[in-house]
Amino acid sequence: MKRTLLVSCLVSLSAVGCGASPAPEPPVEQQANAIKGGQQDFEDVNVVGMFAMSGGMCTGSLIAPNLVLTARHCVSPIVPDNGGTVQCGVSKFGTPYAGGGFFVSTDQQLSQQGKWFKSAEVRVPTDGDDACGYDVALIILAENVDVPPRVPRIDVPVAAGEPYSAVGYGQQGTSGWSGGERMALGGLTVKCGAGECGHPSIAGSEFLGDTGICQGDSGGPALDAKGKVVGVVSRGGEGCTTPIYGAVTSWSAFITETAKDAAQKAGAAPPFWALSGKSDPEEPPPPPPDAGSAQGQSCGQGQGCPNGYQCYAAGSPETATCAAVCNASLPCGPGLECSSLGVCTALPAGNAADSNSSGGCSLGGERGPAKPVPWVFATLGLCVGLARRRRARRFS
Repeated sequence: MKRTLLVSCLVSLSAVGCGASPAPEPPVEQQANAIKGGQQDFEDVNVVGMFAMSGGMCTGSLIAPNLVLTARHCVSPIVPDNGGTVQCGVSKFGTPYAGGGFFVSTDQQLSQQGKWFKSAEVRVPTDGDDACGYDVALIILAENVDVPPRVPRIDVPVAAGEPYSAVGYGQQGTSGWSGGERMALGGLTVKCGAGECGHPSIAGSEFLGDTGICQGDSGGPALDAKGKVVGVVSRGGEGCTTPIYGAVTSWSAFITETAKDAAQKAGAAPPFWALSGKSDPEEPPPPPPDAGSAQGQSCGQGQGCPNGYQCYAAGSPETATCAAVCNASLPCGPGLECSSLGVCTALPAGNAADSNSSGGCSLGGERGPAKPVPWVFATLGLCVGLARRRRARRFS
């Protein structure tokens, strides 16, 4: 079965440049099919419009400050050329175009007056050239783009029934060329995941999407519910239907290794996902129980305090926090006082200057006991014991 590539052809790209340089002339003579229900997208600035000096307009996803994920047919010719259609097992990718021949923009509406970023290098898979299953590419830019990149979901495959949204610069109208504007379409559903479609026109590294994708949307992302990139637009059926996406998880090694190279070229640290292989940041490990100060940390049922601290609440037990044990030889730090229960508590407002005057336990005196009545969970500590012995001597 033949499928139509979703790249748009251009008349000329010789005027494209970086920064405020003029953009190329707009494409002409495109198939006029609307992205049904699509909305103007001013938020997804990390989904970029892309032009090639060789002739073509595509979409891409900025996944690192100087790295764009897109479709391979946006950076390489298809042989034989069947008028924009692809036949699996027959259509092959040729040698990629020159690495410096691409320009991307984060503008919502592409124009000659917009800001453009030039490419420096193109990377494509080296283990195959079939137009079905190998339609993914990465473009390393000559400079960083100053917007937050997207995170590719390299570790969790898409599944049938999973919701997603599509973003692209492709064809919208019903007559003439109406592309070149970033549009978003939500409420879409994955029809079958990678390796699950069982159709001769869908490779094992691809999945079948919903609808709404058209010429110029090639290379654009399928975004999951958290906004992570899970797919790259490859091709679709007649009337811009049944889009086929390259699955990001199928190319996790290719994407992460290229991201590391791109970071090295930029003199920057690689994205967290390129180092961990996971699309969610790893939580930092908790500090050792006796490391640093635990004063004020929450505690209570099932959550104790490290050595040298007691679980203390000035009111109800639900407000309990860790408080350092104190006594005559273990004074409290600045801004704290040693309460009658032998734990360090905050000084009343205006008494910060007296924080180091008592030296040990406050056993009554002018300050009196902490109010409201505190709760101390576990042993009250050495200070309480000292207080009892002092009272015993006083009244003996």
